[in-house]
Amino acid sequence: MLLGAAKLLHSWKDYIKGTVKLVFQPAEEGYAGAYHVLEEGILDDVSAIFGLHVDPSLPVGTVVSRPGPFMAASGRFLITVTGKGGHAAMPHNAVDPIVMVSSAIISLQQIVAREIDPLEAAVVSVTFMKGGDAYNVIPESACLGGTFRSLTTEGLSYLKKRIKEVNQSNKHFPSPTYLRSRA
Repeated sequence: MLLGAAKLLHSWKDYIKGTVKLVFQPAEEGYAGAYHVLEEGILDDVSAIFGLHVDPSLPVGTVVSRPGPFMAASGRFLITVTGKGGHAAMPHNAVDPIVMVSSAIISLQQIVAREIDPLEAAVVSVTFMKGGDAYNVIPESACLGGTFRSLTTEGLSYLKKRIKEVNQSNKHFPSPTYLRSRA
């Protein structure tokens, strides 16, 4: 798409006043690609920018836009919980990380449902949970992970802070949380 835009813009070069920069964003679906573009200074002298993202739910050839933010910034989280494994017939001798992860999932879902203004756009999605692999064994550890999204920097910072707090509020969560956001 960018090369097509370059070709079209080049054909109109005699009518365009100013300089046009065309930038391929690396790591667009994660790993902070936009952050690195900004850190390199590529956009330091830019007065306006237009970004484009493919939406497979739209018919081919359709372009949709609106003023202001259109897509959310996102971050990823991974929480690993370490308990004490044991036999499922003797759960009183174990510290069950599956129960701890289940509690964390409920708490994470309540951030948006009960703390964010319904007129603000924010999402916390727990997209996976991994635990043991045997029917009769309580595993020693379990993890969950997912994404969080907001249309504002403040909203993204709030979600990141609250996800960390949910992790730290449970005394049974001794493992560190991996939390990274991208612009």
